[in-house]
Amino acid sequence: MKIRGALIAGSVLSLASGTAAASGFGVSYQSVSAMGTAYAGSAVLSEDATNQWYNPATLAGLNTAEVSIAAHQVWIDTTFEANGASGPGDFEDVEPFVGSAFLAMPFNDRVTFGLGINAPYGTKIEYEDNWGNANGGPSSAFFPTTGDPYAQTSDVQTININPAVGIQITDNLRLGAGVNYQQIDADIENAATRLEGDDDAFGWNLGLTYSPDDSNHFGVAYRSEISYDIDGDITFKPAGVAASLAGAGVPPAAIPGATAALAGQYSGKTSLDLPAVLQLSYAGDLTDRTQLLLGVERTDWSSLDRLVIEHDGTQTALGGAASLPNPAIEEFNWEDTTRYSAGVRHTLQNDTVLRFGLAKEESTQSSDNRSAISPDSDRVWATIGAGFKPADNLSIDVAYAHIFVDDADIYKDSRGAVLDGTYELDANVIGAQLNYQF
Repeated sequence: MKIRGALIAGSVLSLASGTAAASGFGVSYQSVSAMGTAYAGSAVLSEDATNQWYNPATLAGLNTAEVSIAAHQVWIDTTFEANGASGPGDFEDVEPFVGSAFLAMPFNDRVTFGLGINAPYGTKIEYEDNWGNANGGPSSAFFPTTGDPYAQTSDVQTININPAVGIQITDNLRLGAGVNYQQIDADIENAATRLEGDDDAFGWNLGLTYSPDDSNHFGVAYRSEISYDIDGDITFKPAGVAASLAGAGVPPAAIPGATAALAGQYSGKTSLDLPAVLQLSYAGDLTDRTQLLLGVERTDWSSLDRLVIEHDGTQTALGGAASLPNPAIEEFNWEDTTRYSAGVRHTLQNDTVLRFGLAKEESTQSSDNRSAISPDSDRVWATIGAGFKPADNLSIDVAYAHIFVDDADIYKDSRGAVLDGTYELDANVIGAQLNYQF
């Protein structure tokens, strides 16, 4: 028998993980000035060097060499409320710090070079031991609660290096293009398995801005999908193997020997496609000091349909009757997401900039495909920010965002343990950004 028991085949591949802060496991915070307006208008404005992340064409609007350094502190509040009896565990407190750096360097009055270094995807989630429902299923002898077989810790980190160029084609039209070099490092663990892997890959991004008149400005940008071939190690833990064997009907006396033969760490590989992103932005000048900003961001999370991992754990047990699932397959069936945003940017007489924004962002998941590793749900952003200019060549931006996340129901019964309950999530973010012209 192949011990599919989804306890192993499903839990080994929970690579994609998210938080309350953005859909999927995307990291929205790349620019503090853009966060102040809930990212509305971010792909058409040339406020500072950070706008190049949303659209490389905005570089052409910067006529002075500039470096921008942004820092965000995130507080994520997540709890799990089980339907029925539960274990003592919940979420560990996680307070990630996210930083990014951008450079803009004009070659002449029409061409500007840019460079961005940031972390566009990532997550850090930790559950306390024995979380979830009290386990009354076939795996109860190995896992006293039902949450641990689905998720325990998730640590996914990326770093992206994005050289780009923006060109002023005409007085009304700007074009931009860039190349992305990206690295990923993942360490995902639950009570049954652990996956560790890394890889690097390349992508590209394009954009344009167009102003039909002095008061209306449009931007569109596209960032390509990035495809990884991840090499790493998969650990099949003894408890997970034993639970799967028991669930497959193996006699109790035979389980210890079969577990010893199958459990262990194996080399493995899988492919992962991180999504393409389309940005649309509008900036309308209501007065010479006030702008209305709009934005739409479409992220193709449906590229994360399923993961298939092959490994070298090919040995058998019980006279060839039991083996590890190979390849192991995890179904995600995530959905594409759209974020709609609106904001206002107003400049005071002393050049202080005030920013306000609201955004509605869709979830990659519903109750049918929600993951314990990534308890994602629809959310609303409410943001406020300000920009100050203490010197002619120096400006400072600050912003605050509160993220209201809809409660996320989950029901899983695929791993010999029924996980049934509701996630309650929200997040707070503060950011500060330094822009220096030289």
